[in-house]
Amino acid sequence: MIIIARIIIAFLLLNACQAQEKTVFHPIVLKAKETSLYTKNINWEEVNKKFVNLTEGKETVEDLKPGLQYLINSLGDKHAQIRSPKDHSLIVYYTGEIKGEDNREPEFINTVINDITATFSYQLLDNNIGYLKVVAIGPGDVKAQADHIRSGLIALKAKGVDKWIVDLRCNGGGNMEPMISGLAPLIGEGDIGGSIDIEGNISPLKIKNSEFYNYNRLACSMPNVPKIKTSERVAVLLSRYTVSSGEMTAIAFKGRENTLFIGEPSGGYTTGNGYDMVSDDLALIISKSVFIDRNKKKYDGRVDVDVFSEFQHLKDLKNDHQIEKATLWLTKEQ
Repeated sequence: MIIIARIIIAFLLLNACQAQEKTVFHPIVLKAKETSLYTKNINWEEVNKKFVNLTEGKETVEDLKPGLQYLINSLGDKHAQIRSPKDHSLIVYYTGEIKGEDNREPEFINTVINDITATFSYQLLDNNIGYLKVVAIGPGDVKAQADHIRSGLIALKAKGVDKWIVDLRCNGGGNMEPMISGLAPLIGEGDIGGSIDIEGNISPLKIKNSEFYNYNRLACSMPNVPKIKTSERVAVLLSRYTVSSGEMTAIAFKGRENTLFIGEPSGGYTTGNGYDMVSDDLALIISKSVFIDRNKKKYDGRVDVDVFSEFQHLKDLKNDHQIEKATLWLTKEQ
């Protein structure tokens, strides 16, 4: 009996020691562990240990960068980044190995795609075609941003437009809510897609009465105008620079009747990112789910096109091969 008692005591002491040695995760590492789409593929104890070593005693964001960069790269998530919640400026982004070819030019991304001065624009083209250029949209007043896009739709419809081009070629992502809210009458009513997480849970995106519901939450109130028929043709232009929320906006058109995708397959950042503030200076933005369209098709990579046409960066629409192809299809007799 004495021997058994000693064995039991030893076992309890061992468990107590093991409990004391349980890893205490740094808050930002813990948040990544809890939310990452790829969490099951990562040795979190090892990541936490190295992150703590790299950041111990560091206080400023600049001094923390090596550790933050290590954390982001350890996720194997090409969509991952850390930004400042104050001005949305980029602090670090994934620079690790990317599966598949990434033929995007970094200089073009930095100077054009990430140009924060670029805004939505629209114009009336020949043959009664309405042209809508939707670029990246950062944090801000969702209602005001959505109204900007919707006003273009309303103005073009008032001019009798019944054929449309939605240009997403220079859309580097950001906030999808104003993009989809503004374009809602053109996308159409009902389920338009969403995302699915590693547990198979679907977060739906819907349009009802020309208003966008993001995971059952109304993004912003919008008027139920203009009225656009599903018979009206829509050409969606994509490029390898179309990523993230730009891709989700494109996917929202997948399955819509009388819709054709022209250009290049998108950049392949088709995951739903979270936005978790881990401090006043740091926002963790990493993949939590994979995009799906209204037919529940998953987009694990790029968004494909129906008609391939190489991307050209032109300052106007003259001699734009993708616009030419879109015009031919839009004006072709049914």
